[in-house]
Amino acid sequence: MAKHSVKGSKRSEPPAELNFKKLKFVGFGLGALDRYEAEKSRTVVLDEDVAAVFQDAKGVNSVLRAFIKATTTMTKGRRRKSA
Repeated sequence: MAKHSVKGSKRSEPPAELNFKKLKFVGFGLGALDRYEAEKSRTVVLDEDVAAVFQDAKGVNSVLRAFIKATTTMTKGRRRKSA
């Protein structure tokens, strides 16, 4: 068996050091990362009649964003009367 030369391998940059103050604690155990990811993502179940209208999540999100935009512009124009 031929030996591989270690001398020929050069690193272009040293590895970046970790800043442990900026790392976020996820938890202990094997399922900690799974629980952390589950907390970040939200799952919403649509009724069958609503799901029949939309093919994917992009369609639902675009309609909801348009609804949010429409309702926020409606409420911004209103002024309250003082007593």
